[in-house]
Amino acid sequence: MTKDNIVKMPNAKQFEFGGLNLQLRLDGNSILKIEKRLDESIMGLFLKGQGEMKLPATNKLLIILQGANQTSNVSEKDIVDAFGRYMANGHSTMDLFTEINDLLAESGFFGKEAKEKTETNGESLDSEPVEEDSLL
Repeated sequence: MTKDNIVKMPNAKQFEFGGLNLQLRLDGNSILKIEKRLDESIMGLFLKGQGEMKLPATNKLLIILQGANQTSNVSEKDIVDAFGRYMANGHSTMDLFTEINDLLAESGFFGKEAKEKTETNGESLDSEPVEEDSLL
């Protein structure tokens, strides 16, 4: 399948992985399936007992990748074979970790990003003028 023939799914992250064109999306159903298969929460893969960050095993990253994949007819064997090609093409497990991390961030696993505050040059949008704080 060429890139031109790929139907892009809404809200899916496109990921070229070892010759496969995957469309990744983490919805409620896929999260439940992944966590059931892992026998732990997805966040638990990235945190040690004391809240320190850790890198999950590659097979667990591949389970997340398979569970998030929305492209039809991609088997677990296809994912494993693609991983071999991905590595043979000069990528690393850290590259895969980064892609999974981006997917999790886009899916809201790390919370919503705080919107940047814009400066107002001291002007208030309130209907009443802002008074200086009282010392009393």
